[in-house]
This record gives sequence, C-alpha cells and structure tokens, in this order.
Amino acid sequence: MRAVRKIVLTFVFAVLSQCVLAQNKSVTDAAPSSFDSLVEVGVGRRLHINCSGLAAGGPTIVLESGAGNAASAWDRVQPKVAKFARVCSYDRAGLGRSDPVPAARTIVALTEDLHSLLVNAKVSGPYVLVGHSLGGILVRLYASYYPGEVAGMVLVDSAHEDEPDRGMALIPPDTLKAMLKQAKPEDLILRSAERIDGCSIRAVMNALNWHGEIPLIVLTQGRPYGPDMVVVPSIATEAYRLHLALQRELVSRSPKGRHVIAEKSGHFIHQDQPELVVSAIRDVIEEYRKSK
Repeated sequence: MRAVRKIVLTFVFAVLSQCVLAQNKSVTDAAPSSFDSLVEVGVGRRLHINCSGLAAGGPTIVLESGAGNAASAWDRVQPKVAKFARVCSYDRAGLGRSDPVPAARTIVALTEDLHSLLVNAKVSGPYVLVGHSLGGILVRLYASYYPGEVAGMVLVDSAHEDEPDRGMALIPPDTLKAMLKQAKPEDLILRSAERIDGCSIRAVMNALNWHGEIPLIVLTQGRPYGPDMVVVPSIATEAYRLHLALQRELVSRSPKGRHVIAEKSGHFIHQDQPELVVSAIRDVIEEYRKSK
C-alpha cells in the first residue's frame, strides 16, 4: 500500500526529482538582459522565463529545476549569479506561471520546450546549463541534442538514470515481495502537475550516453541518507553509497569534470549552500573563457 508507493516515490523521484527535436534556429536579435514574461513555445502554449544580469560577455546561465520545482527554487542563487553573468530560470509546463499540460510527456518533449523557449525568448548562447535533480538529467539530454550550444555544465545533486533500478535492487527480496503483495494499483501511479512519463527516462539516457569535453562540476549532497529518507531503513547507508558512486560516474562524463561534496547540504544544495552553486557557476564560466 503506502509502503510500495514510498518505494516508487523514493527511487523514481530520484530520477524525476530527479521523438524528434526541433531544428536549431539562429537568433538575430538579443532580448533585453533582464525580463520576466510568458513566451510561446508552441501553438497556444506558453512558458514563464525570468532572465537577469549582464547581457554581454557570455555565456548565459540556464537554471533547470528538479521535478515539481518552479523557477523560484533558484531564488537564493539567481540574484547572486546576476552580478557577474546573464542568468535565466524558467517554469516547465504545468509549473509556476507556465501553462498546464493536457497529457503525459517525455523528457525529450521537455527538452524541445527549453530549446524553443530560448529561441523564442531570444536568449542567445552559448549556455552553461545548471541542473538540479531531474534537471541534471534534462541538461545532459539538452547537451546530447545541442552540443554546440553548451559551454559548460553544473550538476546539483543530479538524478542518475540508473539509480532507481539499482536502488530498488538494494531492498531484500523478501521485504520487497511483502511490500508488493500489499500494493494497490493506485499506489503505483505517480501524480505530478508536470505529467512526465518516467518509464522511458533510463532507456533514452542510456541510449544517448552523453559525454562531452566541456567544463563540468558535479555537486553532491554531503549529508548521508538517514533511515527516514529511504523506504527500508536498513538500506540507508548502501543507498547513499550508491548515490555517491553514480555521482562519480557523472564526473567521468567529461575529462574536465570535477567533484565537489556539499558537506552541509541535503538534496537541495542550491538552498542549503547556495554559495557553492554560485562558485561552481563562476568557475565553469572562467574555465570556458580560458579555453576560447
């Protein structure tokens, strides 16, 4: 019953909270450096975007939130980044001020949305993509389709596409059987205003297998998982070890990758230690500029 739902929420939301893309379009006119508005991304659909900071000198910072989180999740980061770079946050469809979605959507559709948003809002690149939780998956997907637009990346306790299945495998078989036996069909339905289809995430990400030679900083929560953070308290230590191992795997995706443990943070590093995220963004910008 609720126990199985907790399994699904714990490990699927590690990914969630944790098709053909539109062709690249050129941007001839830059948008004002600061604006906060709704922008069309398709017929009758609008997304909310908020940009602030310097317009010249690039690259532009794009903040991608975790599952169910609106642009406001970055309120402790964006104003500080705006002091040295142009930075944009946005609400994905179904969140914040953006229009709702009528049906389930794949992560590829979400990436199409972001690309259309940046083009239609006239937010020129290249971009440093900053992704928290699910946002960490989405920025890697964006970089897979539009590598020429991506100058660097910061992953903020990013979800990893392999973590749900590998995490589930940590649960003792007898315990898992007992939990599944008590499950009701509605316990296995994931409800979210974003209506993201999580079933294809692992297949899509493993097939694309993003790697790149760009500046990459992976920030990982430093607080180990407690018994109350996992569905089976006895696997808390193993689950955190798995998380660390998969975070290290993400670091290896670029020869310029670097790993930083946020010692005082849980999953929401950008709220617990925003200065670490700001510093990482600054470092990626500087490394990118040195390479030019």
